[in-house]
Amino acid sequence: MKIKTERRCGCRDATGRKFPRGACPGLEQRGHGSWSFRFRVPKALVPLVGKTEISDSGFTTKKLAEDAAEKAVARVRAGQRSVGGLTLGTYLTDWLGRKNRLRPTTRNRYEQMIRLHLVPTLGEMPLVALRSEHIDTALKRAVVNAAERGRPIGPATVGDVHELLKTALGDALDQRMIEFNPAVGVELPETSRQEVEPWEADEVGAFLDEAAADRLAAMYELIGLHGLRRGEACGATWSGLDEERSVLTITKQIVKNDTEYGVWPPKTRSGRRKVDLDATTLGSLLAHKLAQDDEREEVGAGWDNGILPDEHGKPVQLKDLIFTHPSGRHLDPQYVTRRMQQIARRAGLCAAIREDAAVGETRVVVGERYRDPVGTWTLYVDRERVGEVTVVEVEGLRGKRARLTLAEPLPVDVGIGAELGRGLLSRRRLHDLRHASASIQLAEGVDIALVSKRLGHSTPSITAALYVHLLRSTGQKAAETVAAAVPRTVRRGHPAGTSTVAGTATAGETGVSAGTKGVRRGRPRERGAEAPGFEPGRGLKPPTALAVRRHRPD
Repeated sequence: MKIKTERRCGCRDATGRKFPRGACPGLEQRGHGSWSFRFRVPKALVPLVGKTEISDSGFTTKKLAEDAAEKAVARVRAGQRSVGGLTLGTYLTDWLGRKNRLRPTTRNRYEQMIRLHLVPTLGEMPLVALRSEHIDTALKRAVVNAAERGRPIGPATVGDVHELLKTALGDALDQRMIEFNPAVGVELPETSRQEVEPWEADEVGAFLDEAAADRLAAMYELIGLHGLRRGEACGATWSGLDEERSVLTITKQIVKNDTEYGVWPPKTRSGRRKVDLDATTLGSLLAHKLAQDDEREEVGAGWDNGILPDEHGKPVQLKDLIFTHPSGRHLDPQYVTRRMQQIARRAGLCAAIREDAAVGETRVVVGERYRDPVGTWTLYVDRERVGEVTVVEVEGLRGKRARLTLAEPLPVDVGIGAELGRGLLSRRRLHDLRHASASIQLAEGVDIALVSKRLGHSTPSITAALYVHLLRSTGQKAAETVAAAVPRTVRRGHPAGTSTVAGTATAGETGVSAGTKGVRRGRPRERGAEAPGFEPGRGLKPPTALAVRRHRPD
């Protein structure tokens, strides 16, 4: 490729016309005008490069123009596209439009991150001029902008934005639009994954007991005991239930993207799975089927699960759904969440106070009563225990309200929204009920690979990352289980007679004197009479002389 460099200027002659190229008398003066280069692209490389000629101008010296030309030639020979003045904002828009395998929810999330956090600061930046320091500044500015909008973002969101940009620029690098990926050089603050907060086993039990009378009780058992996702439960079908084997096959899910519904495959390939069911859950499903048969008979020919688009936008006639509205219509996943939150709020709740009451008063007005109020109840303010009260009399008021007479004065001031109850459930998401299934399985020693398979995770490593804080206690339990399974007659206890691990034997049980000062790694030093059965020069006596009873923790 032949490179041509020349000096140019924008001077005009006496008539106001621009001098022809190279005709300005001032070009003989040092420093007048600027240097440019141009060269033609070989025909074989035009499809890759996207241009027939490459040129650039504005260089102060001929040497700078020649150096730039050589770099341009190298890029052309490598097949790198000439993107010219293509901005990052335009590129990201085009890039997102070409990502044909994204789920609609993921696409919307990407579009939001690009629009809110990247375009305002980097949208007009030329793609080829983007550097790591620009990205670092933009991410910091995105945090400030979000706070000013009243929607602050945390380190996790910043990390997601950075990861998106790194992926998009990685594709640009693969297409030879840029020479390197500047997002790779950005160092983000170290963040830790937020630990999931699953429901405790007793909370799950209290919730399922409260939900037993609900028409979706079987759905909550599938989520809380067997770890189905909300959308998977909404999309479960009777044809996927094998009653003889007690197995439910998951093949699709119902999702909601903004205001649009869809029926798609599960979140991951591993999401297509067979879930083993316990006898109680299977019984709940069969009872639900009988109730649904009655609803279908009442609706008659109008029973219809509805039509939803699949992941490609093709309409799909839904049929055979396990969980529907009484009319037969498919469920809105958000409706399931709202219903769950109502049930969770009622669990353990007697009634909520509906009028302010001052400390020392002996009467309170409450709204709907979920249990007989007469008796002793815990008083909660903002779900925090503040004392106990005993209700001795109930007076009905208009509507669902009632006035309760207390045996003793109120211990604190209470406002509207304070609650009387016993063991109220903490506010949790429906997805935390799925987490509860995983945590209970892990706590009971179920192999993590099996837990991962039941949850539909793509790999056990994802399960381990989500529940690493639960695996710590499981690991300790496994260590104790292994030690308990090995029969031994000699056990070396802590030299001071104590242990940092609960359940280990004491000095008296191990035969080690509590007066021993310390223990070195490796073989113990021979100290006369420091342990029962010790003989100088011979070490410990045979095990039969030191047989001890194994301590097993309760």
